[in-house]
Amino acid sequence: MERLKLVPDEHRRFTVDEQSARRLHRIGPELLSALCEAGVPFVGSGAGRLFDGYDLGNAALHLGLSSVQRRAIRSWAGSLRTASAAESPRWRVDVTASCPVPGHAGPCRYGVLLPGARRPVEAASPRETTLARLYTRSRGHWPDFPPAVLDLLRTLEPVGFFLLPEAIRWDPGFLWSTHMADCGGAAAWLVAEGRRRGLDVRFSFGLLVAKPYSTPHCWAEFLVGGRWVPADPLLLRAMAAWGGLDAAAHPPHSSPGAVYHRLAGRFTKVVSHAGVWAPTSLPTELLPCP
Repeated sequence: MERLKLVPDEHRRFTVDEQSARRLHRIGPELLSALCEAGVPFVGSGAGRLFDGYDLGNAALHLGLSSVQRRAIRSWAGSLRTASAAESPRWRVDVTASCPVPGHAGPCRYGVLLPGARRPVEAASPRETTLARLYTRSRGHWPDFPPAVLDLLRTLEPVGFFLLPEAIRWDPGFLWSTHMADCGGAAAWLVAEGRRRGLDVRFSFGLLVAKPYSTPHCWAEFLVGGRWVPADPLLLRAMAAWGGLDAAAHPPHSSPGAVYHRLAGRFTKVVSHAGVWAPTSLPTELLPCP
């Protein structure tokens, strides 16, 4: 709770009721009351209390509950184990979306982010529909990082993984004053600090490819032997803590590139609809090796 209180109150959105707390975060009434007594912010009273989704998501993760976030991290860890054991893992990702503003005139026109930051426009139904199918191939094994990159990655060891509001997730001052970050903020800091140190590094946005659902994700990449190698020490530590990943086989200074698929060099929408984020789902299958 002391860590959660470091998030400024003005960035909280009180939209999660008690029923959603149980369904999404596996936080029942007794635990919810205990969290309130410990200081978790809320508005309202009694059964009408409303909570911030980031607060409850972080509480569920750190308390070891089988929340939506923890189940996702477990699936990422399992996919990383499987893909790392393959020579050249292949995935199929369906990009499905639905209209964020139903009821407008004319067909929905979706912009779908594809590799190379291309965004072709597709006309489709407002109901959930598959707009694109991506086939990805990666490497199961990645080169080791050189000492200068390892030294940079180790500087993030005091920083813990937290779900953070958009307004502060990119703020390096918040990261180092609180030692809290999500993958986007950590990646942005690695890129900025890596460039300051003279390293060849770039920001990447794309998909963390995993069964049964992939997820949009940010990470840093370093040029090693002529190849861009993904780095994500914060998430690897989270997978070890909450996803059952073997930290000895996948230490924070290794590459999780076997499950990363780059789409762009900046954080952006996977599917847009007239400039608005469209609700998106990414069903995923690991394909048999040929």
